[in-house]
Amino acid sequence: MTAAPALRRIGPALAGTLVTADADASVQAYVGALDLQLISDAPLPAAVARAWGKPALAGHRLVVLGADPSDPSTHWLRVLEVPGVRPPAPMHQRGWLALEVLVRDVQALGRRLEGGPFRILGAPRALSVSDDIWAMQVAGPAGETLYLTEVRAPVPPFELPTRARCTAERLFIPVLSAPDRHAALGWYEARNGNTGLRFDSRVSALNRCLGLDPEQQRPVATLQLAQDSMLEIDEVAEHGPAPAVAAGLPAGLAMVSL
Repeated sequence: MTAAPALRRIGPALAGTLVTADADASVQAYVGALDLQLISDAPLPAAVARAWGKPALAGHRLVVLGADPSDPSTHWLRVLEVPGVRPPAPMHQRGWLALEVLVRDVQALGRRLEGGPFRILGAPRALSVSDDIWAMQVAGPAGETLYLTEVRAPVPPFELPTRARCTAERLFIPVLSAPDRHAALGWYEARNGNTGLRFDSRVSALNRCLGLDPEQQRPVATLQLAQDSMLEIDEVAEHGPAPAVAAGLPAGLAMVSL
């Protein structure tokens, strides 16, 4: 008998794609407040639209932003302009809930973002899983949510990047809202060839957006991906499906690329 080949671990996390009616507003926010730089600004190629399974989106404006033009691993945001779409309320719909981005100094960044284009959902604080991970949560102009996270030291058993060089350097944890943590994690485990962690955790910004006690814990899962990336899955029974407004994609954070 021939043994089945081992699965190649998915990853790393590369980029999130925002669907918005106003790409310029997003570009100005990310360049001005998070020091991202313009990587490209061009129509979405037909071949890419077909690869997404969304051929009708070919030709729409697609802007790519990144922390370091010379390092493609830091090109972590894509902004797809679709006229007429309206931004969703942050953290109010099922699907991709947030982009967790490695930052250099979250406390300094928190002070800088006050009164700017990003609405602060949660001030910088240590996460419940470790005092070596500090994060804040913000809502962006397209209705997206970012977890801006500083990793100050290794945090076993997680494999995480540390010590960002840039203000907001790279996407390392896409966060998914699902109605059933166990089923969602099982789907990714089967494709990633490893076993995730299941635990309960405080998700303060999410609870606050939903009008719940910020300290309330909810079912969460994590799955280690390749190259210091992870997937987080939050079980959010309160969420309904995101409306499809752009060839089947929702407004706001519509897609994550791995």
